[in-house]
Amino acid sequence: MGQGQEVHARHLLNQCMQDGGWLLLQNCHLGLEFLNELMDTITTKESVNEDFRTWITTEAHPEFPINLLQSSIKFTNEPPQGVKAGLKRTYSTVTQDLLGASKMPQWKPLLYAVAFLHTTVQ
Repeated sequence: MGQGQEVHARHLLNQCMQDGGWLLLQNCHLGLEFLNELMDTITTKESVNEDFRTWITTEAHPEFPINLLQSSIKFTNEPPQGVKAGLKRTYSTVTQDLLGASKMPQWKPLLYAVAFLHTTVQ
């Protein structure tokens, strides 16, 4: 959101509400003025497909509309604290099949390098 993305968001919102699609609005802390409009549109529209879903990603912001927050299902995902915890979290999803996916000797060190980079970026 932000930088004039509200026009595209309105179009996609109406389309998804009609067709039953899923809509992902990212970085909504950058477009707070649109969120009140979003709440009004979702609650006052009479014909909404039952398969319609809206996903919103945002950073914590003191001006985030409280009524939207209270009527939503919230999911938080915080990165692990520290490199060791981050690597453990990444490797907890790695299966033995993934480790054996390639016979190349560079495969496991490359996998570790990507996991380490991912942990560092998080």
